[in-house]
Amino acid sequence: MDHEAIPTHSLENRPGFPTRVEHILPAPGPVVNGVHRHDFHELFFFAEGSGEHMIDLQQWNIATPCMHLVAPGQVHRLDRSADMKGSVVMFAPDAQLGHGHAARRALFARTDGACSFPLSNVQLGECTALVKLMEQELERTQGPITEVVEGFLGVLLIKCAHWTSELESDGVIGGTDPYKRFLDLLETGYLAERQVSHYADLLSMSADHLNEQVKRRSGRTASSVIQDRLLLEAKRLLLHAELSIKEVGYALNMKDPAYFTRWFHKAAGVTPGAYREAIRDKYKH
Repeated sequence: MDHEAIPTHSLENRPGFPTRVEHILPAPGPVVNGVHRHDFHELFFFAEGSGEHMIDLQQWNIATPCMHLVAPGQVHRLDRSADMKGSVVMFAPDAQLGHGHAARRALFARTDGACSFPLSNVQLGECTALVKLMEQELERTQGPITEVVEGFLGVLLIKCAHWTSELESDGVIGGTDPYKRFLDLLETGYLAERQVSHYADLLSMSADHLNEQVKRRSGRTASSVIQDRLLLEAKRLLLHAELSIKEVGYALNMKDPAYFTRWFHKAAGVTPGAYREAIRDKYKH
């Protein structure tokens, strides 16, 4: 896929160190961060101020204090007030998190698709303290101890997952949940592999068993989840990318423009052109 259609930001830090902390500070006027995506996870902690955060195809109001989540590959744009304060924790998908892996899945692959969560002042204070400890370790003159940073990050993720109730309702701590493992594999493979059997093989189970697991958790078949992921990417590109309809199809590995149009119409109920016109008008793109 041509990810340059929508700019992709990578995590720049010390070689081999997959975590970074940044601060959101007051500015002379409102700040707009243009549309882009990342190849890493982002945890936004908004302490003061207001604004709007567009994540994929949904606009989230920023009502502080709150936490926003942006997963790798998601397209987002942040419009914030001049007085906004907060912090952002960025970490690579391959960060070693221990039990924090289950919390990462719980937060960033939620069954309800939620990306915004209110925080109490006490919860914000706990987040701020953990982020500060991470930052202090990252800035050590003699270099950070990886296990310490990732330990703080794992604790932060577990706390946030419990606050959103997702980890507790899952009842999964060891990171073996087949549904969320399927979503992880799908995120990296949906453009090339669209057969349920492919993901079932990777998970060492039958396609029927995978389908049962997915349907129990999401109410949908595994095949429909795969198609929905592909449709989401098509909608992202139609909204944000300056590509022709034909080029959007090519980016999704659909080499026949007529087939892409038929597929999109069947999946979305409108043609790609009609969808692009309506969604760009909605967001005044």
